[in-house]
Parts: sequence; C-alpha cells; structure tokens
Amino acid sequence: MDTTPGEALTNRPREHIIALTNKSRTAIYNALTDIIEEEALEEMLTNFPAREVDEPVTRDFLDARIAEIDVRMAQMETRINATLDQRLTSQTRWMVAMIVAAPTVTVVLQAYFT
Repeated sequence: MDTTPGEALTNRPREHIIALTNKSRTAIYNALTDIIEEEALEEMLTNFPAREVDEPVTRDFLDARIAEIDVRMAQMETRINATLDQRLTSQTRWMVAMIVAAPTVTVVLQAYFT
C-alpha cells in the first residue's frame, strides 16, 4: 500500500493527519530559526499544509483519480455509442420504409385522382 509523506512520518492514516495551525507554524518557526537558515525553514514549512485543502497531491493519488476519470469516460463513450447505434438504426429503418412507401403512395394517389 502506498503511503503519503505524512503517513510515513506518523504511521497514521492520511485522514487523521491535521494541517498545522498558524500557532503551531509560528512555534516551529521560532524554535528552529536558531538552528536552520530562515529561507530553508520557510521552504520546509511550505511542505506542511496550513489548511486541509492545501495538502499537496501525491502522484499516486493523481494517477488513481486519472484512472477513475478514464474508466468513467470509457463508460460514457460506450453509452453514447450504443445510443447513436440505436438512433442510426431507427433512422435508417424509417428512411428505407419511406423509400419503399413513397412510390406506393404516389401510385395510389395517382390512381385516385385520375
């Protein structure tokens, strides 16, 4: 099973990882500024989401979503093709019926009016 960076560090499932609050981010920043350069510290903190929606997307997650979309598109294409086939078949039958019926109707009308 693939794990996210957060899961690898905490051994907790992804849905239990909570984004850092501003208070926690500030505390980490203040505690580490003496040890790590400011620029490196800021780069490190950008890898931790400030909100749940800010969590970076993993390749595995993106690949899984694209695969789901591919499956849905294939299903949709199959339904559309089946519908088109039905409609074209119906239209073709109607046109053949009209081609066969038109001369017959013309002959009957000509006989009636003469």
